[in-house]
Amino acid sequence: EARVHPSAVVAAGATLGRGVVVGPFCVVGPLVTLEPGVTLHSHVVVGGSTIIGSGSIVAPFATVGATPQDLKYRGETSRLTLGRRCRVFEYAHLCGGTATGGGITSIGDDCMIMSHVHVGHDCTLGDRVVLASNSALAGHVQVGDEARISGYACVHQRVSVGAGAFIGAASVLVADLIPYGLAIGNRAVLETLNMHAVRRMRAPPAEQRMLLRAFRYVFKLPASDRYYAPLLLPHSERLEERARHVEVELPHLPRVMQMVNFITGSAGRTMRRPLCQARSLNGTLADARHEGASSLTRRGFACEGQSS
Repeated sequence: EARVHPSAVVAAGATLGRGVVVGPFCVVGPLVTLEPGVTLHSHVVVGGSTIIGSGSIVAPFATVGATPQDLKYRGETSRLTLGRRCRVFEYAHLCGGTATGGGITSIGDDCMIMSHVHVGHDCTLGDRVVLASNSALAGHVQVGDEARISGYACVHQRVSVGAGAFIGAASVLVADLIPYGLAIGNRAVLETLNMHAVRRMRAPPAEQRMLLRAFRYVFKLPASDRYYAPLLLPHSERLEERARHVEVELPHLPRVMQMVNFITGSAGRTMRRPLCQARSLNGTLADARHEGASSLTRRGFACEGQSS
């Protein structure tokens, strides 16, 4: 049986699974489903057409399924799904989806959403994502499995963040970040690969080395005694062409293919904003000569190609 504190308001029509705990002064809307084992601590608001997965815990003053903060929103049913075993901390604000953006905000399993985090309308988060305190995702942001977004970092609307990527504290990301990329700054620049995530996923050492070499080749980074040498593949001018050379050369390495497919747009990147560009050893953007990149850089973008 579910346990509901006498001061809580649970609307008729809400579905509460076995072992659900609804704490003092919570408000649960009529289209809400709380799966077995969900715990809402005091003063939690769950609205819209929202499903909270089994075993998830929501801390005081968080709002799950909030009204979308979008000028195009006209009061239509707004959906949100929060996966299993997620932890949502104090004052987090998770918006539902809009009709023009697909209608749903989706958050995967085992995610940690820390205090004062904002997740905008129509966002899609994978499994085991961590959003640190005061970070914010604008509308339509896509975040891959195991990504980490540090405190006070902001992600621009319609940007895609690849699996295993890391965004440094107080950074502002305005371009798509490759899987396992590590980006820092305002506007964020791709500094290197997040090898902590690669090792956390237990990638074999040989694959780790080839991922680093492929990264240095695709982003046209110079050879250095400090780093693994770039792959010895054709010297194509366009980044996507170099990614396709890697695809042909290393189809058997799954994490390399994740990076390549993200760059070419065949997986993990639906909105196709410009790519977050890598910094070379001398501190300049590695591919700033590429058509369109220099003008975007002057406007505050560190990216490849033209803005959509």
